[in-house]
Amino acid sequence: MHEQSAEILLGAKETTELCPQTGASQESSETPRLSLRADQVGGAEEAELVQRVFMLPAHEVPHVVTFCAVEETNGAGGICSRAAINLANQTGSVCLVEGNFQSPSLHQYFSLDNSRGLSDALLESGPIRNFVFSLREASLSVLSGGSRCGNTQALRKSERLRHRIAELRQEFSYVLICGPPVRQKQMDAVLLAQIADGIILILESMVTRREAARTAKENLFAANVNILGAVLNNHSFSIPETLYKRL
Repeated sequence: MHEQSAEILLGAKETTELCPQTGASQESSETPRLSLRADQVGGAEEAELVQRVFMLPAHEVPHVVTFCAVEETNGAGGICSRAAINLANQTGSVCLVEGNFQSPSLHQYFSLDNSRGLSDALLESGPIRNFVFSLREASLSVLSGGSRCGNTQALRKSERLRHRIAELRQEFSYVLICGPPVRQKQMDAVLLAQIADGIILILESMVTRREAARTAKENLFAANVNILGAVLNNHSFSIPETLYKRL
């Protein structure tokens, strides 16, 4: 079992006080191919998350989803990565995208060279496939943060970012974006969520404050972001559903 665990608080079809519901191309033969470790695949929590968010009638399925923690946490990248692996094992091609330029983690999770990625794609020309790594055992590709993650202005060039995400949408069946925390005066997460079909919020057990979660929810609603659900990360005991509704 992996160290971090996640419990779904909200499915795409559920309503609570906190968060009410509101064809891959051919890859180049030169594309690096990576292997999965057994501990990266995840468990029942990620499988359930995929079922409840992505396994819906065709007209309801979100194809681009951003995952963001409410506050700083080390678990967001792992949850997003394992959900992407689970989804790739069950359905079509999936691209996992690093959207947290200030604290990128996906290249470490998959032991990738981070010399080329999304930040480079935003500032350079060429097909998006030129910046993507592919896994060997699954229909999964990874677009890491890249060499220019320190240049956060690149992310804020919204039209260029929209163009690159639109390319990924055309290339892959699903795109999962690991975004930065949803904090006040931090618009990067909101921008990534607006470009996507919706957002999954990640709450850290015993860390995320209720008021912070409410503020994040209100800011996202104000920005017309579709909140697909929330995940409780690193919990050590079950929480009754009645308590979820009080968050």
